[in-house]
Amino acid sequence: MGNATIVAATLADGSSAAAVLTAFRGRIGADRFAVWFGDAARVSVAADHHAATTVTIAVGSGFTHEWLCRTFKAEFAAAVHEVCGPSALVRWEAGEAPSEPAKAAAPAAAASPGRRRRGEPGAAEGPRGGSGRGSPPQEAGPRPAAAPSRRVAHRLEDFIVGPSNRMACGAVEMAVARPGEMSPLVIHGPSGVGKTHLLEGACERMRHVHPAATPVCLSAEQFTTAFLQALHGGGLPGFRRTCRGADLLVIDDVQFFVGKKATLLEFQHTIDALQRLGRQVILGCDREFDALPDLGADLLTRCRGGMTARILPPDYDVRRGIVAAIFARRGISVPDDVIHFIASSMTRHARELYGAVNRLEATSTMLGLPISLGMAEESLADLVRSSGRSVRLADVERAVCKAFGIDGGDLQSSRRSRSTSHPRMLAMFLARKHTQAALAEIGGYFGRRSHSTVIAAQKAVGDWVASGTRIVLADAAWDVEEAIRRVEDVLRAG
Repeated sequence: MGNATIVAATLADGSSAAAVLTAFRGRIGADRFAVWFGDAARVSVAADHHAATTVTIAVGSGFTHEWLCRTFKAEFAAAVHEVCGPSALVRWEAGEAPSEPAKAAAPAAAASPGRRRRGEPGAAEGPRGGSGRGSPPQEAGPRPAAAPSRRVAHRLEDFIVGPSNRMACGAVEMAVARPGEMSPLVIHGPSGVGKTHLLEGACERMRHVHPAATPVCLSAEQFTTAFLQALHGGGLPGFRRTCRGADLLVIDDVQFFVGKKATLLEFQHTIDALQRLGRQVILGCDREFDALPDLGADLLTRCRGGMTARILPPDYDVRRGIVAAIFARRGISVPDDVIHFIASSMTRHARELYGAVNRLEATSTMLGLPISLGMAEESLADLVRSSGRSVRLADVERAVCKAFGIDGGDLQSSRRSRSTSHPRMLAMFLARKHTQAALAEIGGYFGRRSHSTVIAAQKAVGDWVASGTRIVLADAAWDVEEAIRRVEDVLRAG
């Protein structure tokens, strides 16, 4: 995000305002300054005939202005006194709404996700770290600050499409072209497969296809913390006008809502209000909603009435396209064998590809040499080893238990009921597929069973897949291919 606007009064030069901003940014950190202030803030410094200095900051309006003043008042005053002296006066004024859509200013105090927050009995409402995303409403509420100039919003045109994500990309394009017809649209997949790119791209496309529309893009953490601040600070009407007045509401990381009863109820009412108005809702989640029963039956029912699209980890063609696009955007010319090496070596998610390109660009700059295959193999050796690290038996056990809500240790027990034996057989099958463990080692790990038991389990699961059999996992019936896919999603996500 660029520097906040500096307005110098007649009796003071602009350098004082610039110095105040620099000091303020240093106190709260560049990232926090970019998220909460950026281009949306205006600072002026004036001195009267008595040589008294007054520094005025104009930012936000309504709920946002009140929250910013309450949260950053002490740090801003300290910055003013550092630059202008201890006698300088500080004034906070409401500013004009920013002209461009941008990051949602969702007030967030860092807290552990497991820590209970006041205002929601029994709910763990603490926010976790995350980047801000959103666009401004025209009413008081969690009004966004201006978008950062150092980060270009994701566009759908830049999304690399392949078999792993074609359905999700097509669904987003349809939702933006015909808002409300498939609402809510749920995009789910493990971390690093492009969900956030699609969600931000949906907002960017909405602004171009429907210029008069108001898209609002928030993470679930931002929605939660903004709701709690509004609830405790008397800004609830403004918060609701912001979210329920949107033509497109995009919420990322919906799994964050689990366990937050009051926020879930507010979110459910928000979806109901938007659907009554024929507005579009798009949600992002790191797993399918059936794996999050704690979101509540009412919310799950509403989401099933829309559309669900899954994003798989990028295949080779998508990875190759991503790497080539990154180099092209940076104006870096590299041989095809370098692109092939990165795309074939970094196979888990797109963030690895960005990290590999960053490493190569830095190495090339440091050595003053063009990027070559030899340089790539040498400088990325540790990243390649990390990307290809083996899966352990404990990882498979943990993934099966997490995917189906099975108690830890059940798979290693001697129980023979179907609710335990089926997931144990599935775990053995996946252990053979994803680990290098020997048959005897797998059998010993899962309940001291013989290698012949592992062979039988592998054959049985293979037969289930071939015949489309439904199996019992945690007292519920599952399609076996869907069950395998769910566990593998957890394994990929780590």
